[in-house]
Order: sequence, then structure tokens, then C-alpha cells
Amino acid sequence: MENTKSSYPYYPGYKDKEGETSVEAAELIAAGSVTIREKCFNVIKQKGNFGATADEIAELLNLSSFTVRPRVTELYKQGKIERKETRKNASARNAYVYVVSRKHINDQLMEGGTI
Repeated sequence: MENTKSSYPYYPGYKDKEGETSVEAAELIAAGSVTIREKCFNVIKQKGNFGATADEIAELLNLSSFTVRPRVTELYKQGKIERKETRKNASARNAYVYVVSRKHINDQLMEGGTI
């Protein structure tokens, strides 16, 4: 895939270009992934410096962590969020805590937009 807004991490990815099912699945979730990604970003933004793990975001949005984790990864790869630290999740494993990235804040301020 090329590096454009229509490719990963701006568009759901798939591993095998020849695999029809993988491509079809990515295309089916494309529209919904934008909305879910925005909702995930809004949760992280609302959490401020405390941040949120992917599982915490999923719980707050009443979505499966399997739905939320890829969207959080996309936000991270887009540079909109960054990893701050880790904390234990519900399964007692360390999970990354995400906050809005300094880069995103600076980009928005330079553009005169809102964070």
C-alpha cells in the first residue's frame, strides 16, 4: 500500500494483497473505523495527562477491545497520540497509557485549530 490518507494507518490495513478476504474485511470496516478512531481520540483527549489504555477506552465506549486496539494503534502511528507509561489492565498485565502527543498539539496550534 502506498503512503497516503487512503492507506494504513489512515485506512484499515491488511497483510496479504492477494488475500481477498483480508482486503474485503478492511474495506467493510473502513467507514466505521474513522468514527471509532475519532471516538478513541476524544476519550484520550478528555483523559488529559492521566491518559487511557486501549482497554479503558473500550470500556468507556462500550466496545470490544478487539475493535478499539487497532484504532488506537492507527492514532499512534499517525502521531496523534503517544505512549506515556504503562499500568495494569483488567487482566493484570501492563498496558500502554496513551495521551495526546506533543506533536499533534503543536501541529494544531501552528494551524490555528483546536486540539
